Amino acid sequence: MNNRFFIDYDNPDAGIGHSMGFINRGIKIATRNQLQFAYAKEQLRKSSNSDWQWRLKQGLRKLRGARAHETHNIGNDLNRMLNLAEILPSRSEIEGRIRQGELKVIALPPFEMHIPSNAQIDDEVYRPVDQFIQSHPESNTVFKLSNNRFGDYEYASTRAWLREIYDKARQSNPFPLCYQSECLNIAVHIRRGDLLPGRQFSDLSTRMLPDRWYIEIVKLIMVQTNKPLAIHIFSEGKNGHYQSELGEAFSWVDYYAHTGHRVTEHIDTPFLETFHHLLNADLFIGSKSGMTHLAGMLGNSVKLVPSLWHSYRGALDLLEVSDTMDEASKSTITQFLAHHPPGN
Repeated sequence: MNNRFFIDYDNPDAGIGHSMGFINRGIKIATRNQLQFAYAKEQLRKSSNSDWQWRLKQGLRKLRGARAHETHNIGNDLNRMLNLAEILPSRSEIEGRIRQGELKVIALPPFEMHIPSNAQIDDEVYRPVDQFIQSHPESNTVFKLSNNRFGDYEYASTRAWLREIYDKARQSNPFPLCYQSECLNIAVHIRRGDLLPGRQFSDLSTRMLPDRWYIEIVKLIMVQTNKPLAIHIFSEGKNGHYQSELGEAFSWVDYYAHTGHRVTEHIDTPFLETFHHLLNADLFIGSKSGMTHLAGMLGNSVKLVPSLWHSYRGALDLLEVSDTMDEASKSTITQFLAHHPPGN
């Protein structure tokens, strides 16, 4: 039996991209060095509005005169998404064996991963940690990583494994889809939420693509298909209503009312419900976000996504689209869809 383990104690209370980047890093370290990844649900548990500890913490910030932070409101959804606790060794059990003296702990040295990661070469990035682990070949060993702020956001080597365990998790925890078989089902993920004017991360508003960017893409799709469209808009809004990149009210239902196509706005829907629809659409149009990046990597649908600070190496049927929707970009999309017809 392989009595060599890896334990990771990093858990940033951050969004989907950051959180999964730390898990992806752990998977790679363990796989590259034939270690068992000892996992605890605390590694993917996040804050939510229903968490009394989170509310207390933000209340104390207000009392001190500081601005309350916003939560991504993910809670335990990332654990439910992958169900890692059911397939990986238990970290608490390994920690118990450490306390009993059965296993020896060796701290891993710090190493760096940089953003943007598009040019990342895993063999180079992981060489220092690989060499360190291989210099300690003894059995009954636990390699411990803590206080390392670098996650890994490149999924080319882990994509197939993550998709496989995602599908297994859905067998025990399924989610219904609201798609129509007679339509071309388009999932559009539009990042708004905490980037909107007045929200916590409004200084990063350039990560929002304008509504017009999505409208131009949908227009190209309408020209190329004879099927009725079912357009599903997934976004965060205000008081349950969608907002444009300027923080103004906008109705996608009204905008496409004259076309005869079906439009549904899914505003502030739970993460897992949204993510499952992004993965299983006939055509997925994404945003500059960690959720889009993960869905773009794991999904099997045809995908049109903006270029990110992380690459989409290893993704299937995916086109990275320029932020500038000029004639060259439109031509590229048209040619891509002709060679990758969605819904087939």
